[in-house]
Amino acid sequence: MPIIVRDRIEGPRSSPVTKGRSSVSSILHLLRPHQWLKNILVLLPVLLAHQWKNYGVVRDAVLATACFCATASAVYITNDLLDLEADRNHASKRLRLLAAGAVSSSTAVIVTIVLLLLALVLALRLPIAFGGTVLIYFTVSSLYSLYFKTKAILDICILAGLYTIRLFAGGAATHIRISEWTLAFAMFCFLGLAAVKRYTELQMLPGDSTQLLRRGYERTDQITVHILGMTSMMLSVLVLALYLHSPEVMVLYRHPEMLWLICPVLLYWYGRVWIVAGRGKMHADPIVFAIRDRVSLLAAAAILVIGLLCK
Repeated sequence: MPIIVRDRIEGPRSSPVTKGRSSVSSILHLLRPHQWLKNILVLLPVLLAHQWKNYGVVRDAVLATACFCATASAVYITNDLLDLEADRNHASKRLRLLAAGAVSSSTAVIVTIVLLLLALVLALRLPIAFGGTVLIYFTVSSLYSLYFKTKAILDICILAGLYTIRLFAGGAATHIRISEWTLAFAMFCFLGLAAVKRYTELQMLPGDSTQLLRRGYERTDQITVHILGMTSMMLSVLVLALYLHSPEVMVLYRHPEMLWLICPVLLYWYGRVWIVAGRGKMHADPIVFAIRDRVSLLAAAAILVIGLLCK
């Protein structure tokens, strides 16, 4: 590899980040383990179908989740390699390990290969439909990193789709059918969360910038993204409310009327997310915000308790 190209990819040979962190710790951070929280969605079909007492089903769901964690980390590292130049010019992303030069690109490539091999081994222990779902996820994620992330609105739709694929993966691994209600709710909810992410990035634009680097958005698109995201979230609550009148609810829950309590909790949390984002205090990743935000954790706990009381 030519020296100039190598320097552009790997960055400075010495970095303050490198000095303060061991190689093992750096690689662990490179995997972005906090992002694995998204893969809880693979377990969601088991919870919604009330199959958590079935050992075989739970075991397959856990293996599927581990497979998605490995695959997702491989995708994140690949995305970081492709975004090196843009990340180095970003206010906060310049601190990422690859952009800061704390981990070399060659090490990142090796880690990616190991993760993909691990994902393959896990996928081979599950139904072939699950393996196909993982392959679709990896392919779409790669295309997103290479091309679709530069297309306004389409990138948000694809991000929402990548969340939703995790639900199908959980269903494929455990032979649990994903209902139209779950699919509709997930589509609108995840579209809203993806919009929050883009809205926050637009909020963080420097005063002299008019558009996001390597994105198809301009500063003036903030209002459009806000309306799209907020509307999508409200529609997800509407889908939930309509679901509460369906025959499926009567079969799965002894006290389905109590599920109505989830609606105001979701409405409150959605509103809070957008208020925080509008004030410029939202984390660049809404998932990280939810993990660190006490109110978000309380809302999640309340929804879980309501679901258990209804059973």
